[in-house]
Amino acid sequence: MSGTRLPGDSEANDRHKSDLRAETRLSGDLAARFEQFMESHDAQKSEVLREALDEFLPSSANSEYVLPRNPELKDAYLALAGEDEKRVMPVSKAESILSQQTHPNEPLELIREDVIAELDGSGLLAVKGGRVAVAPLTPRDEVTPQDGDRNE
Repeated sequence: MSGTRLPGDSEANDRHKSDLRAETRLSGDLAARFEQFMESHDAQKSEVLREALDEFLPSSANSEYVLPRNPELKDAYLALAGEDEKRVMPVSKAESILSQQTHPNEPLELIREDVIAELDGSGLLAVKGGRVAVAPLTPRDEVTPQDGDRNE
């Protein structure tokens, strides 16, 4: 048995060959917040990082809601979406919300071009006649077939 394998690992299921190893160094405020979180939640570094990456990366299978794949668009949609019903607002209000919550250093015209226009027609947001209609947050389990729901 190789020194890098755990008991039960074989050549075929060697976790060191099949898993991606990612390393980073944290410093300053981020390092302090990370250590404080781990201590206050009695959490393991690797588990906290896996969960954070899974939530951050696009198309997370563990995301609670159906969201855009692009993280920037994901944040914008979350800022605009309501939980229970479709929200309709003037484009200027949507731009204002996004400039305050997700894109504070971006000019309004770029928010309209780079964010709102990208979400337009995605099924999550539509722009028509100077107004923005934002679909409510849709739980992923409402659109993802469950094992018992599949027609086989």
